[in-house]
This record gives sequence, structure tokens and C-alpha cells, in this order.
Amino acid sequence: MSTDDRRTILWVDHVTRILGGAEVNLVELLAAPGARSRWASTVACAPDSALHAALQTSHIDCVPYSTPGALGTLRVVGTRLPLLGAFRAWRALAHSRRALAELTSRLRPDVVVSCTNKDHFAAWPACAHSGARSVWWVNDILSPDFFPWAARRAFQHQARRGARRLVSVSQHARQALLSEGLDPSRVVAILNGIPVERYERRPRGVLRSRFAMAEDEPLVGIVGRFTPWKGQAFFLELARAWCAREPKGRFALIGHAFNEDQPYEAQLRRFVDQHRLRERVHFVPFQRAITDALSDLDLLVHASLKPEPFGRVLIEAMAVGVPVIAARAGGVPEIVAHELNGMLATPGDLPAYSAALGRLIQDSEFRHRMAEAGRRTVVERFSLERVVDDFESLFASLP
Repeated sequence: MSTDDRRTILWVDHVTRILGGAEVNLVELLAAPGARSRWASTVACAPDSALHAALQTSHIDCVPYSTPGALGTLRVVGTRLPLLGAFRAWRALAHSRRALAELTSRLRPDVVVSCTNKDHFAAWPACAHSGARSVWWVNDILSPDFFPWAARRAFQHQARRGARRLVSVSQHARQALLSEGLDPSRVVAILNGIPVERYERRPRGVLRSRFAMAEDEPLVGIVGRFTPWKGQAFFLELARAWCAREPKGRFALIGHAFNEDQPYEAQLRRFVDQHRLRERVHFVPFQRAITDALSDLDLLVHASLKPEPFGRVLIEAMAVGVPVIAARAGGVPEIVAHELNGMLATPGDLPAYSAALGRLIQDSEFRHRMAEAGRRTVVERFSLERVVDDFESLFASLP
């Protein structure tokens, strides 16, 4: 333990291009008062990254760390493992391991928490060198839906060698790790949380004024990165079906595509033009102040076509008091209970989503009940304080 009796933790996240869900979770966790009082935390991250900027804003200590190009550009999610690229990335991994070994030797952390799969592979040898305990915060579902066989085998092999504990973000994601043959005693589920106080409903107007909407017209949104498995194309089919039979109701796609998904975003925009939906379907850039945008919605649709590891946008919307329709897959049913705090539907089932949409929009009493129950669920089960407590219990139990 450190001289001020706080546990010293080195968090490792190499991501440079985006501030994804894993990175937002990390920033919010370390900014929580409970985390500051219990841990002396330092984050190893790229100095020019969006993550570094967010950490600096929250006054969280950082040290420079980045991955070589061959490792940073390797993509294995949703594709076959590129053999040449994997070979080059494996060679580049040695550089990251040396960099982390130097950091752990200098900082002497009690625990090193790695936040991405590439960071896991780099961090555990550094821990073995310094005596720190290696904890893998696994923000993905390690399954054939997302990772090819070779990548899963490599993950399993490395985890068995070096991870004291693996932390999944849902019980579903934990089960996926166990299905790969990992020791159940070393895999713990810690569901994500949010700083609930930041998600109090705001006055309406941010989106509605942009769209020149009447106050009583329903506004339905989908929020997140534009990529095929997130289901924005399905959302547009839902919008088209609604607009064909109902004179009122607008639909907002909030987010944007990263480089490799630019053609997908272009496809979505063509669909809107081809079906003459421009007056009722709107594209909204990524909103950093997401609470303001969510406060304008009457309903949030989660339409992922593959199992979601968790579903952060759901607890954000529920905290604001926005009813949700979500895909019954992955970690989502651990958040949403059908007709108790939201609605669930089979992924890609247009009639089921349409029925849920109609009920929530047309039955204001039911919609209000779902909104209140959703907010209560987040306050009771998905606070950031609970996440801090769960991580502290994990750290205290490490051998």
C-alpha cells in the first residue's frame, strides 16, 4: 500500500481516436469521490488522445503510454484475424510491454488494471516483472459474434498465464469468458454505473427547437456509434413503418460513424432520402452533453443486432426518465425487465418493436410508469458508488 494508505492503481488504456464507452466509464469511475479517497490512481494513456483530455479535465494523474502503429491499427472485431497484421502486432507488443514494465518499476502500483484487449496482453508481463497484480477489465463479449477463433484462443492463453482477475461488465459477458474455458474463480462481473446526479432531466428544447417541433409531438431516438451491428438501419425501418401509418412522430439518430463505417452512414442517409423521410427523420451529431439531448426524447430505442456487453446508453436514458425499448440479448436483460422498467424485443423483430413503440407512445400512463421505474432502477442498482465498492472489494480480495 502507498504511504497515504490508499491503494495504488495503474489503469492502462491505449485508445487514441475515440472516447468510447470503456473510456467514459474509466473517467467517471476515477473522478468519483469514493475512488479518489480509496485509490491513488494513475492512468497510462496516449498524451494526445481524447481520453487524456477528459482525464485532465477531471484532474486525474496521467503518464504517457502509447502502442506502436502495427498494434494500434490491428482490427479483429467482426472480421477474420489478418495473419500478417497479427504477426506485426505481436512483434510490436514487445515495445508496449517494455514501456509498461518501466512504468510499473517506477510507480510500483499494487494493481494494474488494463482496459482493452491489447492492453491486457501488454500489461500482465509488466506485472510479472514488478510484482503488481494484473486485473483485466473486459469491456467486450468474448464470443464468435465478435471475435474469430484465433483471437479467442490467444486471449484465453494469455489470461490463464497472467490475469489474477478478469472483470466483465455483465453476467452474460462473464458467461462468455467461462465458455472459453477460463477459471470461474478468477472471473468477476461488475456491472457498469453512472454518476446519477449528472443525469437529472433538463428542460426540453435542445433538439426540438432544432427540428421546429411542436411540444406534443413524440420524439424517438437512437444513440450511439453508427455501425451495422448497432442497428441504425433497423431503426430507420421502424421509423418508416411508423411514419406510413401515423401523422405525428419524429425520429432522431444521434451519433456518427468512425472512418471504417462512413459508407454505412452514407447508406443510412440515402435510405432517408429515397423514402422521403427527411421531414420526420433527423441526423444529429454526437452530443457531448448527452443529458440535454436525452431530455428531449419521449422514447429511446436500443436496436443492437448482436448481443451487447452491457448497454450504457440504456442506464443513461433511464436515469433521465426516458422509457426504453431494448434488444433482448447480451447484458441488456440484466438492466431492463420487460414491462417493469422498460420494454424488451427480439433483436431485428420489426413487428415486436413496432408494437412496443405504439404502446409507449399512445399510452401515456404506461410510459410514465416505465419512466419512473427506469429512473428508480438506475438509482438503486447502477450508481457509480456501487461500482467503486465492487472494485474495492475485488482489489481487497486479490491474492
